[in-house]
Amino acid sequence: MPNQFTHPWTPQETDFIKHNIQKLTYKQIGNFIHRSPASIQSKIRSLPYKKKVKKYMANYSFFKTWSGEMAYVLGFIAADGNICHSGRARVLQIACDDMDIIEKIKKTLGYKGPIHEKVRVDNKISYSLRICDLTIFNDLQKLNVTERKSLTFNPPLIPKRLIRHFVRGYFDGDGSVSFRNSKYPSRLVVDFYTASEKMANFLYRTVKSILKNGYDGKISIRNTNQKTKYYAIRIGHKASIKIFTYMYTNTDLYLERKYKKFIEGMNYGN
Repeated sequence: MPNQFTHPWTPQETDFIKHNIQKLTYKQIGNFIHRSPASIQSKIRSLPYKKKVKKYMANYSFFKTWSGEMAYVLGFIAADGNICHSGRARVLQIACDDMDIIEKIKKTLGYKGPIHEKVRVDNKISYSLRICDLTIFNDLQKLNVTERKSLTFNPPLIPKRLIRHFVRGYFDGDGSVSFRNSKYPSRLVVDFYTASEKMANFLYRTVKSILKNGYDGKISIRNTNQKTKYYAIRIGHKASIKIFTYMYTNTDLYLERKYKKFIEGMNYGN
């Protein structure tokens, strides 16, 4: 491919960059004007444009329109995601120890960038997506996702038909399914956790509405070893089966490990 030293830039090439600087990646621009991605990047640094090229493509309008997939990813972000800014960069980060759900979310967002891996002190690997985009950042803020949301997150107004997707996304990020240490079949237990009182109240109301009169549980307040208060909503075996049906009917966007644990618990003793 020609470079900027052996083949000086033409006004037409510079104009093409100007009109596509936030629409195409370095590689895509290079394919059109037959220059390398490195050459494109170097040229852009010398231009007086405030905007940056998208290094990796994604569906940047994803959070503008409600859908089952959007509600799920929003719920997952509410539990295991964050937005932050550094300088002009506006970043969405989604992290999880389960590779399969990060791959599903990446596909759902149409994101073409890499999945990052980080080895923690306990030798477990955390997988994450980091998407840098102002539109996504602003749209998530409108949906009540803030830079320090753990203690304050308040779910936005979600279309009723999509609440189950949001709840499933949140459960995959900050919920658990486990078994009582019991020889009896009715041993399945589901927990939702949150540090936000508003989120706890939302989850409690949602669970009550799903189970109708079959749930008389309460929101319990617990403390970590660091004395940080958080809220937990626990659901027993029969109610957990109803929650499973509510969350997983007609969808394949979920974390495999928790889904399989549900199935195992429901089949136990059969």
